[in-house]
Amino acid sequence: MHDLVIDHDKVLVFKKDQTIELPRKEFEILWLLASKPGRVFTREEIFDKIWGADVIVGNRTIDVHIRKLREHIGEEYIKTMKGIGYKFDF
Repeated sequence: MHDLVIDHDKVLVFKKDQTIELPRKEFEILWLLASKPGRVFTREEIFDKIWGADVIVGNRTIDVHIRKLREHIGEEYIKTMKGIGYKFDF
């Protein structure tokens, strides 16, 4: 059984007995990655799906959000695929 539960309707994450409230963009990134565990999402895909193609954000924006997500939920769930993007693993 997984110790991480993502509740899309409540926009909350539960880890063991802890409730984790994430900022909106961090939650959206987590929801995207967790929607297809093991699949690598490129940085471009994440930008397009979370911010939209018309929005311009800084080059390090995804890195900062991923770092903060790891601080909230733990290092073990989001893996960096060097030079490609990120994936979610249980």
